[in-house]
Amino acid sequence: MSKPARFEIFPWNDNFSTGISSIDEQHVRLVSLINTLATHLSQNDTADLLNDTLNELAAYAVYHFKSEEEIWNPVFKNDPMLVNHKNSHDAFLPSILEIKDATDQVSKAKVLEEILKFLVNWLLQHILDSDRHMAKVVLATQAGIPMDAAKRQAAQEMSGLMQTYVDTVLEMYATLTSRSLDLISEKNERIRVQDALLSEQQKIRSIDTLLQSMEKTVQVLAAMIEIRSPYTAGHQRRVARLVADIAQEMGLPENDIHGMYLAASIHDVGDIQIPAEILVKPAKLSSHELKMVQQHPKVGYELLKDIDFPWPIAQIICQHHERLDGSGYPNGLKGGQIILGARVLAVADVLEAMSSHRPYRPSLGTAAALEEIERNKGILYDPAVVEASLRLFREKSYVIPSV
Repeated sequence: MSKPARFEIFPWNDNFSTGISSIDEQHVRLVSLINTLATHLSQNDTADLLNDTLNELAAYAVYHFKSEEEIWNPVFKNDPMLVNHKNSHDAFLPSILEIKDATDQVSKAKVLEEILKFLVNWLLQHILDSDRHMAKVVLATQAGIPMDAAKRQAAQEMSGLMQTYVDTVLEMYATLTSRSLDLISEKNERIRVQDALLSEQQKIRSIDTLLQSMEKTVQVLAAMIEIRSPYTAGHQRRVARLVADIAQEMGLPENDIHGMYLAASIHDVGDIQIPAEILVKPAKLSSHELKMVQQHPKVGYELLKDIDFPWPIAQIICQHHERLDGSGYPNGLKGGQIILGARVLAVADVLEAMSSHRPYRPSLGTAAALEEIERNKGILYDPAVVEASLRLFREKSYVIPSV
């Protein structure tokens, strides 16, 4: 009999770090305890084991809150930010008890499931919003910035697109947490009791629902990038359509094509870390700005690597600026080290970018783009991908979609 898997309902991501090591270490521990609770719940473990884990989590949360406030108190003193933050701490355990009391008429598993959902949502708010905001103020004052200026700076950094990012991650985890919890419970139940297997139709519906949730997350992330850079609005959608058409011309399986399409739809998600003025700069970038831009595939990978997509979406995004001869970035991969989806995306990205207007230059035209990939076939770009692209445009009069 297979051993039930540990259930990572809240995968830790280094992008959640506050920049204060002691707080971040404690956040990692909190996340680990929540994942342990999720594992017990998914495996239908005994109530005693579940309650022991919940008690351990509660005790550690109290310790964490005290440690945090020892950092906040000297900087914020009686500031309203600190008062609100303490109120959130004080409400933590009573909120869990309230959920218990409100659901005492249902099964223990249902009670703990509701607690688990509350914990994930609370921890996301705690880490992504409140703690990161407070930490930015602390770090600014440690750098010699006066308190009022530090608060203004932190508020500015946490506003606008960053708040959109926070809200998006919250929505993503809320959706995937609920769906994933159902699926992992079903999986471990099938392992434990073979005669309780769900019908094939029910399993397919569950998987389809999870995939739909993932695809909605992809759509939200794609929209976020386009909001930041009006000059490239539609770029990701056009590249995604082109990727799918090239892959189809190559005769690749439909499931693989769909994964490549989704990856292409958000291949520039890492642009979230690039200042908007650089994205729309109507002139050549400085070496420092270029270096910042070249980090966007790696940032995109870090944002998505812990989402369990059924396709290698994070890897495709990370590698889409790699080149066959090793001259690409961010890791200088060569040849077969670059996965096929990234090789298809690399060609489609070049074709669309050269054929479109940019803030710093007019369109170079499709003919110039085709000459670029043909000239560098087997050097920078995958020969099979280039040949399929040339057939589309030259033999089948293909036109880049205007979606």
